[in-house]
Amino acid sequence: MDRTKHIIAAIGLAMGVLFGLSGSFLGGPQGKLVLYGISSLGLVVAACILALHFYRKNEDLIAAGFLIFAIGEAVMMGGTPAGDLGGQPFFGAGMAMYMPALVLISIPKYFSVWNRLTGIAASIPFLIAGAIIFSGGEVLASSDLAGAAYGLLSITIIGWITKLLATSEVSSTSPALEGQVA
Repeated sequence: MDRTKHIIAAIGLAMGVLFGLSGSFLGGPQGKLVLYGISSLGLVVAACILALHFYRKNEDLIAAGFLIFAIGEAVMMGGTPAGDLGGQPFFGAGMAMYMPALVLISIPKYFSVWNRLTGIAASIPFLIAGAIIFSGGEVLASSDLAGAAYGLLSITIIGWITKLLATSEVSSTSPALEGQVA
């Protein structure tokens, strides 16, 4: 059963990265909104599945991190139709929520060291961007700060996908190890 959850979560995470990056490079505003919406849906579904998965494995910090990540992404998605300027409050709230989410996911030693370090590194520009927006400033999705944050987040998510798929293969090929891995 973990294999199915891991694959669905990996697909959602991959959708988040691929459609999010595609939206960043697409010129038209309507196409960008659609791609960002698909990206958000993938990330929310994946994060909810992973929150429940890690909760059942008694990995409460990771579970809480993915739950906060899902909430932050959902908040951000709510502001996407308002565009870059109109959606600033949503964008700021979502970015600020990414910070504790990424830290909570990265504290336990479940993911590799490099993956945990990129997660913590990604949390810093998200925190800065959220603070700028909450203090009355603007941070556009196309800014260098947001680009750095999302670049590091994309690398972190690729690490999560890699771990999920590797764990899925181990548990599906060796039922005796299933209780020890995942």
